[in-house]
Amino acid sequence: MKIKCIVFSLLCSVSSVVLAAEPYDPIAPLIEKAIADKQFPGAVVLVGRGDQMLYRKAFGFKTYSPAAPVIATDTVFDLASLTKPVVTATLIMQLVERGELRLTDPIGKYLPQLTDAEVKKVTMLQLLTHSSGLADGFDRREFWQGKAGLDAALAKLKLKTQPDQEFVYSDIGFILLGLVVERITKQPLDLVAEQRIFQPLQMKDSRYLPLGTALQNTAYLQRIAPTENLKGDADYQKLLPNYAQPYLHAVVHDPTAQRLGGVAGHAGIFGTAEDLALFVQMLLNGGELKGQRVLSPLAIQRLLTPFVIGRQSRALGWDMDTPYSAPKGDLMPPGSFGHTGFTGTSIWIDPASRTYIILLSNRVHPNRNSSITELRARLANIVAAAINVPIARGFSG
Repeated sequence: MKIKCIVFSLLCSVSSVVLAAEPYDPIAPLIEKAIADKQFPGAVVLVGRGDQMLYRKAFGFKTYSPAAPVIATDTVFDLASLTKPVVTATLIMQLVERGELRLTDPIGKYLPQLTDAEVKKVTMLQLLTHSSGLADGFDRREFWQGKAGLDAALAKLKLKTQPDQEFVYSDIGFILLGLVVERITKQPLDLVAEQRIFQPLQMKDSRYLPLGTALQNTAYLQRIAPTENLKGDADYQKLLPNYAQPYLHAVVHDPTAQRLGGVAGHAGIFGTAEDLALFVQMLLNGGELKGQRVLSPLAIQRLLTPFVIGRQSRALGWDMDTPYSAPKGDLMPPGSFGHTGFTGTSIWIDPASRTYIILLSNRVHPNRNSSITELRARLANIVAAAINVPIARGFSG
């Protein structure tokens, strides 16, 4: 057993690229211990500053099987709720700057399937900041499927609390925002994301529906890390009755996104650490990357303006200071922002130093019992301690 552990530890670093050394040396033992403790079978860590990649390394394996392939730096992960800021909030802000939407618009203006008068009054801003008064998710005891099932569920939707009273992280809110994007653009959300975000930024490995794309690229599919055991959620067995594999692979992990066919505003995208680095660089460069403008500088500024709800602080689609802010650690300063994904993914960005941390793992494999909250914070502290560049406040644009 001891020999196996030693071999496993050595193989954890087989597929790795280390672009800077000493300041980030503590990262490897931190991640390797998490693998040994079975918090996840493998992970990719990427640290950057502006357009420069400072550290990128892959650890571990895609599963706990003795024959499992190693994680590589280009391994594709189910990004889960990173979909919210990367896709949905970005597309909403694009609609705002094109004059097709206002943040003060009520959701009822766009979604006639809503019937409750109070729900209809909820604004885009309240949805983006999780201050809408909506519940965190739909009642899972009521099974439905597809857009027709969603419309029926929305017809019964009611607020849990009054808007602007408290922060309640809500998948429902971002599902509604995704529907608004589709309503205004008259296109499916996955196609809009591809045309307006992934293609301009050359995020070549990012997409919804990896099994259903025109690529049908076996090499791409083999790069995807599997997530949960098929028996891990009752919805999986109802929605995937003929699924042949023991674990979800290239199939969205989020059960509600799966009910919607894999495309939703709150979850559903797959991607790599390098693709996310391109997206972060766009934000830090005032909405532009390599001559491609995704958002205007003022849209970026509005997107990342703190919005305080009680004692919690959010940006539009992004986290700043809430119970979900573990990737901030203890040292990242006010004004930094990021987001987590339930599958074991996270981004945290300090615009003052232009430093960012991307952690991708499949911590829900083979089940969702492990937590990486503490790991995310410790990783942020290591990176923050290495920031020694002169700090200029604000964004470049």
